[in-house]
Amino acid sequence: MQTSAHPAPARAADPSYEEALLSQDERFRTFLAGLPADTPVWFCFFSSGLMHVIQHFLRFVPPRLNIAFVCSGLTDDEIRLRDTMSGGRPAFDLDERVGSHEIFEFLLRNLDRPFGIVDSDCFVMDADWFTRCTDDLEPDVAVSSPLSYGPIPLAAPPFMAINPLARPEIERAIGGPVSPAAYSYTPPGPEKEIDGAMVRLIEPHHEAALAKVLAMEGPRLPFPQGGLLDVLDDGREVRSHERHHHAQNGNGVIRVVFDGLMFYQLMALAAGWRIAHFHSFPGTKVFSAQMVHAGGISYWHRLRPSEIAAGIHELPWSAHIDALLLENFTARPDAPPAYRARGTRLAANLRQSGTTLGRLRDDLRGKLASSGVDVTDPRWRAVLG
Repeated sequence: MQTSAHPAPARAADPSYEEALLSQDERFRTFLAGLPADTPVWFCFFSSGLMHVIQHFLRFVPPRLNIAFVCSGLTDDEIRLRDTMSGGRPAFDLDERVGSHEIFEFLLRNLDRPFGIVDSDCFVMDADWFTRCTDDLEPDVAVSSPLSYGPIPLAAPPFMAINPLARPEIERAIGGPVSPAAYSYTPPGPEKEIDGAMVRLIEPHHEAALAKVLAMEGPRLPFPQGGLLDVLDDGREVRSHERHHHAQNGNGVIRVVFDGLMFYQLMALAAGWRIAHFHSFPGTKVFSAQMVHAGGISYWHRLRPSEIAAGIHELPWSAHIDALLLENFTARPDAPPAYRARGTRLAANLRQSGTTLGRLRDDLRGKLASSGVDVTDPRWRAVLG
């Protein structure tokens, strides 16, 4: 596999613009050179603490899929277990703990042919969808996905294919660099940043390009759009589609953040590239015969059990899946002790939330069946019983 010439000269010449994980490029390009070059590579990124999710994810990976893992901060036990479970599938390990936005930059910079990204908690039952997604990357298509944000139909990141050859053309068209990371008009304030994500600043050449494709509600305030987050004056980060609701409750927007890969797609549209959809699921939370992605499996536990029990928050489907996958995983004799300890804590939290694993299993089985998922499929029966 050949690697691309990124970072481009304009990017490298600007000392204020340094992409993530540059020190890993040489090692990663050596890794890429060892991957099959006859079909696009699909990358799955995950961090420590998600081995129970990966065990389930692997049940849905087509045997001949050209897939590679990029992993962040795994323990030695987790690395050994991953390699055992995956049959030694290619994996690139980063010692440091990073987020998906850094990985987006890392991948886009180092690849020069189409590739895919699939989340570890995105379970794709239709094996043909991997090929259909990459096949949609025609010469004028920057990104392809079956998941769509609106009203501008952007591709959603749990499952997408990317054409890295578009990036230098996009940058030439808009007059400067653009990253697949998150973007904001202003630096982060004292409020919590989106999952601790790396956020880049919108520059004048970005604003000029943005004006071609996105309507504005006010100064530096785009109209609501999927993938756009509002930071409220009380520090909360909410979907921009909820703006009117929060305004009715007296909360104003102090800044907006374009989530990872959203701003990049808007720049692609401004430069004349297309975003392709071979199917059109709205948003990122999908329960269907072809795909299941509940979303938020790594952070749903921030909800307080007492608030769930009181009905203030509903227990999300990601909690059902997380808890049942963890129970299934910790039945393994080689499950690391940290996962068993978390399983014990999670069971206690569920009791405090007024539910049990048995009830979660029944609820999830009903949700999947009503969504067209074959719950007799051995891949799902492994956790549903």
